[in-house]
Amino acid sequence: MVSRYYFLVFLISFLGVTENLFAFQEWQVVDTGTDASLRGLIVIDDQVAWACGSKGTVIRTVDGGSTWTKHNVTGFSETGTEVIEFRSIHAWDSQEVLVATAGQPARIMRSLNGGVDWVCVYEHPSPQAFLDGMRFWDKQRGLAFSDPVDGKMLILKTDNGGGSWSPIDSQGLPSMEKGEAGFAASNSSLVLYSPGNAWIGLGGTDGGESRVFQTQDGGRSWAVYAVPPIARNESSGIFSIAFQDVRRGIAVGGNYRLDSDASSNIAITEDGGLHWRQPNVNRPRGFRSSIVFAKAPIGLTWWGYQAVWIACGPSGCDWSTDGETWESLSDIGFHALSVSAQGAVWASGAQGRVAKLRPSNSPTD
Repeated sequence: MVSRYYFLVFLISFLGVTENLFAFQEWQVVDTGTDASLRGLIVIDDQVAWACGSKGTVIRTVDGGSTWTKHNVTGFSETGTEVIEFRSIHAWDSQEVLVATAGQPARIMRSLNGGVDWVCVYEHPSPQAFLDGMRFWDKQRGLAFSDPVDGKMLILKTDNGGGSWSPIDSQGLPSMEKGEAGFAASNSSLVLYSPGNAWIGLGGTDGGESRVFQTQDGGRSWAVYAVPPIARNESSGIFSIAFQDVRRGIAVGGNYRLDSDASSNIAITEDGGLHWRQPNVNRPRGFRSSIVFAKAPIGLTWWGYQAVWIACGPSGCDWSTDGETWESLSDIGFHALSVSAQGAVWASGAQGRVAKLRPSNSPTD
């Protein structure tokens, strides 16, 4: 009887400590050698990561962030007069990578040799085209999307690993509302979940509720649903979505012009995006441009990993184990988050900032 009592005390204590272990994480900022605003980030494993951003910047590390190489993306004008912004990036390893421009020219560029040579695999001629996000279900199948062209959302699909792209027939897409569009702040307002689920978070227009486009069949058909907790205007709406499984997901955003305004910055769904609600307890502390769900290392190897939500924005980062109660992680600001295959969380932001989340008591690399 006594041993059972002490076992229960230990179990309760264990659960309580585990719940708070993530509070002992901190960002380890690495030197990237650039001052670009890095809004696209993908971490492949503990060694390989890519990032992209302003000034046509694409950088890569193959040694866990200790050193970075800047890659010149060819295929634009010889005069180099365009102001190229890369906001979307996807890679499978240290060699094969895709980047998409935000603004004109609206292009997707591909390299198969680690950024040495590039080819244009898609270009849209309309000045209305503005690529907001690019994600993949697997090695072959992916989607990208743009702000509306001629009143309809432009959604692109690839079935050959990004080697070529084709628009989904706009006749099967829900109508866009006047002024409605996506935000290309972190390449995460589009999220894909295998085998064929995808969600696109939107904002813009003047007033009302944000909305999400949703497909369950790989993009062949789409529905649209309101997200009442996140209001929208020309600088407000959904900036990022992440899913724990095919039903439970969280959208974050707010007004990017009001970094510390937390009044309309998060929504939770438990039915795959059909309905959205506010958290039960509290919310992140301000505008948030990226969110991820990760099984993050907690620094104690015999306890392993802890499932956690992390949201970031220019004013700081917050974390939650259940999406309902949010706590401050740091006041260091970032634009984008990415999770490696091993569960490590990385972030990228202004002034070339890239950081890795690590236990505060662990040694640096």
